[in-house]
Amino acid sequence: MPYTFTVTNDSPQALDFIRFIKNLDFIEVTEIKDITAPPQIIEEDEDGIPLAYKDFILDLSKKTKKAAAKRFYKKVAPKIQT
Repeated sequence: MPYTFTVTNDSPQALDFIRFIKNLDFIEVTEIKDITAPPQIIEEDEDGIPLAYKDFILDLSKKTKKAAAKRFYKKVAPKIQT
């Protein structure tokens, strides 16, 4: 029955615990090194919209505005006209 434990601290107590469990014959300890990828630099236009997603964002914005206008004219506009 496998379990996974993550030790997120290099305190003396944590290191002592790791040394203790390494001595147990039924425990297998695997050290995982933290490999982080360098952050990707995303180009943005003058408004701060990422160029890679600009078309999608603008299309979504246009659809949202149309849907909001339809709801407005369906619910609020009849009340204003009367």
